[in-house]
Amino acid sequence: MTRPVRDIVAECIRRERYGLIRPLWADADDDSREEVRRRADHLIRLLADYGVQMLRTGEPAPAETPTGPAIVANQVYAQPDTMREVRVDVGKFSIVTVKAGDATAEQSFTLNEVMLNAGLVLADDPAAKTIKGLGRQLAAATEIYRLNAAGMGGGK
Repeated sequence: MTRPVRDIVAECIRRERYGLIRPLWADADDDSREEVRRRADHLIRLLADYGVQMLRTGEPAPAETPTGPAIVANQVYAQPDTMREVRVDVGKFSIVTVKAGDATAEQSFTLNEVMLNAGLVLADDPAAKTIKGLGRQLAAATEIYRLNAAGMGGGK
């Protein structure tokens, strides 16, 4: 069954804004989907005003499974030869700095550990200030969830 373009655009708008969340688009009730569909209709009209038309060219290819351990990589500010990566390891995630090809693990954690640490921050617990690299850890967890990588290794 071919889905309408407005439905695909609506699902993409929702996913761009919130990430891959539950209920999944296919599981959501029609009333909640209709609100996002109206936003999609508006976006499609705006694009048409600029001379852009959406054309379905076929069925989407299945999403590829990443083959490497890196989930996301960012260049470190003011250090053009240094990248910071969030990687998946067996049973955990790691934040790794790669400088001139040499990788150095900064920290490793499970998502359970991150959630406990996030609770410390929300509770204003002074212990949160003693956790080295907590900001990076929380930022890494955000990227892990945003990119739907929670089940890749350090799940739970």
